[in-house]
Amino acid sequence: LKSKAIENGFIFDSSWMTRSLNENETIESVLCGHSELLVIALNLIQEPAPKFIQVVKNLRVCGHCHEFTKVIAKIEQCDIVVRDANRI
Repeated sequence: LKSKAIENGFIFDSSWMTRSLNENETIESVLCGHSELLVIALNLIQEPAPKFIQVVKNLRVCGHCHEFTKVIAKIEQCDIVVRDANRI
């Protein structure tokens, strides 16, 4: 998903980083490890052409995940809804 997003002009924003990077980490590897993005990736692996993906979590969704989800929804041509603690 990361390479597809980059091909479509997505830029990883380091302002969403909440900690400093270790030696073997990149901004992309840390930001793509958020739970909602992992769930979306797993769903796309299990169902190659889903029409709808819904993710509900108990924590706030960061701005990076929000923007990344919009790009992936456009690329995969499916509706993706991510609900967080502020909307439940």
